[in-house]
Parts: sequence; structure tokens; C-alpha cells
Amino acid sequence: MDVVRSLGLEDVPEQQTRIGLFLSSGGELVEDVKVGFDVCVACGNSNPKIYCQACKRVKYCSDACKKKDTTPPDDDEEQALGHSSIVCTLLRTCNDDELVEGKEDKGMPEAKRTPAFDRVASEMESYPATLANIIFEGPCFQEKLQKNSGGEVEIHVIGTSPDSELWEGHPDSSQEKKVFKCYAEALSEMADRFKFESIQLKFIGPECPKIDMVDTILIPSMKNRKIKCKLNVMTKRVNYSKSLLNGKHFNCPDIVVFFNPGFTCPDYTWEEAVSAIPGGTPYLVTTNTELEGIADAQYLMENSFIAHLPEGLAHILEPDAPRTEIEDNETFFSINPFSGERVRQSGTMANDLYVKSRWILGGKLLGSESKESKTSKKRQKVTGSGNTKKNNPALI
Repeated sequence: MDVVRSLGLEDVPEQQTRIGLFLSSGGELVEDVKVGFDVCVACGNSNPKIYCQACKRVKYCSDACKKKDTTPPDDDEEQALGHSSIVCTLLRTCNDDELVEGKEDKGMPEAKRTPAFDRVASEMESYPATLANIIFEGPCFQEKLQKNSGGEVEIHVIGTSPDSELWEGHPDSSQEKKVFKCYAEALSEMADRFKFESIQLKFIGPECPKIDMVDTILIPSMKNRKIKCKLNVMTKRVNYSKSLLNGKHFNCPDIVVFFNPGFTCPDYTWEEAVSAIPGGTPYLVTTNTELEGIADAQYLMENSFIAHLPEGLAHILEPDAPRTEIEDNETFFSINPFSGERVRQSGTMANDLYVKSRWILGGKLLGSESKESKTSKKRQKVTGSGNTKKNNPALI
């Protein structure tokens, strides 16, 4: 990420809002508080009127609070840095990126417009790059790819949104119609290696286009440019469920992908969607932040959708737990090397930053029978449907 590296950073500083004043007596964040937006980022006053004059993206109730938030903390236990010069610089790029994304960049100096265009485009193009490369390289996918070698592989992208996987937000409107061609190009190395005759790529979710999109793109061999594989693409505006997999358009998936699903978002539940996936199916989940990745991994574990946490993540969450003797080389939790360059501002914590699909989690899902045998506890019912991101813009 060029803008991050130019500031001398190895990665995006994700958690920066000082949240101590916003904790309830139970030690949890007070709900529905948008810190730095509708309350002062430093003291929680509900009538903030002063913006940071440089980025105009963080609110304060007084100059004193502004100074407090921009001054490095003295307390060694303070985990966040507040509105540092680095955070402010990155937030200023958000202004440029949003103008380009909304095609409101007329009159913007080319020195600012071109980098902003590239950042926004890189975020969109990271979806096919992540899907193709992580599946091609990820250990949990190799058995399935080898088994289907020479034939067909079916990949389901669950919870698809037009503004993310389908590129409606691409800054170049002419590129929006080429999104499936980009997936084909990204999948060409996989098609070559495993000699696939066809790759079935299905995008499913209640936010998909009302009219199903169906297309076939020829994937030429990277070696001799002869056509050896077809990418068959379809979008379907439905919830993911077992009944869907019994229909005429969908086979059971060989691989499933969730881009920024937000499994723990309280507005909806993913249980029906994930339960529909057959046991042993390898999965890829992306998240915007490390904390969201940890939360999604815990959700899958606590709901018995996976047998165990990835080893590295298990050591983070349970450092004192005894080491398992089970050798596991298939699960993973790590930074995504194929995420884009665009840095975004959190919608609830004004100093917090993230990059779409910056973290990845993968492994194999348990089947319904294994899931039911591993848990008998009753879970709280959550209203609303899974497969959707519209209630949480950070998940798009």
C-alpha cells in the first residue's frame, strides 16, 4: 500500500480512537455511539461542532478536546494514538478517494486525482485477485482442486454486493462491464495448472442485481494462448440456503467465498447460509480488520461450523491453552497480500482506519451432521436475514 509505506508504516494503523470514556460499567462499548461523528471523539459530548481543519473528518466539542486527541498519550496502557498526523494524512486521502468514486473529481489536480483513482480501482480489483490467488495458493483448497483437475470446479461467492464483488463503484465506468473478464484473467493460472475445462463462478445474495447476470468468458492458456477453459458466471438475487443447492442452476459448491461477511453483526444471522454448505467444503473469508477476523473465526468456532481455530489464532486467543497434538497445515489466518491500496475511515470510530479484505481466514467447514453432534446448546435467535451487507456499510 503505497500511501501507507510512504508514511514509513508497515501496515494500516487500524485501532486509533481512544475509547476509555465510552465504556459502560460492564467494560463494553456503549451501543450506537459514533465516536467523533455525533459525539466528541475526546470526551463524548453529544454536541461536537469543531472539525479537524486538515481532514474535516473528526469532530470535537472544544479546542481543548481537539488538542487532547492530537497529543500523544502519556499513559503506557493507552492502546490508541488518537488523531495523530499519520491518521490525519490517511483520512485526507479518504476525501480524494470519495470524490473520485462519486465521479465528483472535476477540477481536482491531476497529482491528487491519479493516485486516488488508482487506490479506488485497486480496491475493486482486489476481489478477483484475492479470490483467484488465495484459492490457488491456499493449502485447504488443494485437495479439491486436484480432485476436480481436468474437469470443472464450482465456486460460490456468498453475500455478494454490487458495490464490492461486482464493481459498481469502479471509478472507470467502462470497466464496470469488464468485471467478469477480470475474474477470468485472475483465474487463468489456476485454470492452466489444473487443466480445468470450466470454472463455474456463482455470485449469490439478496443484494445481487434484480435481473440475473449470466456470462461466459473464454480463458486462454497462459502458455500458448489457446482456449482451454471457460469461465461461466452467474449472479442470483436470493439468500443462500439448502433449497438453492437443490435447484437446477446450482450444484453443491466445491469452494465457498465470503467477502467481509460480518458474521457477528447483530442485524442479521448467517446461520442458515453457512449451514447449507456441505461438510468438508473449503472456505475463504475476508475481513477489513484483524479484530473482525478474530470475531468471525470465533463465530464459526462457537457455532460449530469449524472444528478448531487456526493454530496461530488459537495461540492469540488462548495463550495458556495446551498445544494440540493434531497437525493442521490447512487452516490459516493472516494479512491478505492481495488487498487494495485504498484506506477507509470507520463509520463508528472516527480515528479508526481499515482496508477492505485486509485479513483472510480459511479452512474447511464441518457438515451439518458433525455440527449437530458437536453442539446441543440453544442459541439466541437473531432477526433478519444473512447474506446481506446493506445494514453495515463497513462490510461492503
